[in-house]
Amino acid sequence: MEEKKRRRAPVILIIVFVLVLAALYAYLYLLPGISDSKSRTVVVNYATVQLYSENKCIVVRSEKVYKTQYAGSVSYYSKEGEKTRQGTMIADIYSASGRESINAETTGIVSFFIDDYEEYFDPSSFDLLDPDEVAKLEEITPKSVKKNDAEADDIVFKLVTSDVWHMIIMVKPEDRQQMKLSQNIIIELETGERFPAVISAVNESENNVMFLADISTYYEKSAQLRSLEAKIIRTEESGLLIPSSAITSNGENIGVYVLGVDGDYTFKDIEIIIETGDETLIEEGGNVRLYDEVLKDAGSYKR
Repeated sequence: MEEKKRRRAPVILIIVFVLVLAALYAYLYLLPGISDSKSRTVVVNYATVQLYSENKCIVVRSEKVYKTQYAGSVSYYSKEGEKTRQGTMIADIYSASGRESINAETTGIVSFFIDDYEEYFDPSSFDLLDPDEVAKLEEITPKSVKKNDAEADDIVFKLVTSDVWHMIIMVKPEDRQQMKLSQNIIIELETGERFPAVISAVNESENNVMFLADISTYYEKSAQLRSLEAKIIRTEESGLLIPSSAITSNGENIGVYVLGVDGDYTFKDIEIIIETGDETLIEEGGNVRLYDEVLKDAGSYKR
């Protein structure tokens, strides 16, 4: 028994020695190569890229305010944001002189939020506005005028008389090129609501530029808004995201180097959607696939 143990000892030592050499080889030669490969490449992922800006905006609507002739108690027959037809009774005022009924003169959306800018911010007079004066305006927040009793000549409600409402987008002259007439954009409010819109007019001075955007999506709270900060999304596209530094040319086409299973790089064509500086969005479904590994710095590739 002791004899067998003595014979196996050298064999075990040899095996241990071989294993140590293999581990040392992997540590010195293989692992650095794998690590270097990983540090030189980036995995292609799916992403949505936006080109946007945060802008001061002002809501513009076609509106008509309705006032009472006499002081008295008020009864309302419509709710905030409710669509109504011409001739619909909206409110009654009961006074010492009798009953005064106020009906909608046109079809429209009923609102009890007033800010005294109803006539000033009318879409038909957009071209007459002074961009510098508009830029100086402080925050404007409509207040509800709905109450049980009214004084003579009080505003009782207003009607938004057009299904299309508008947004003035304030822009500095140096950023004017970001938008143009007939451009489709998305307006995103701080609350998360998003509205497709189209630029329909521009009014500018030396110091300020105002774009008018038309919004046809119904929003029941639009009459409660006047001045606000909004996210103006000029472009929103989805595709595969890669570093801009990965893009190169083979003399004929634009593309990237993709790492293969054999450890070699292959040039593959790409179709660019958006370049955003350090990153570029490319078409999916082409030669480059989701989760491919591409060479980060195409200039470092050696043939």
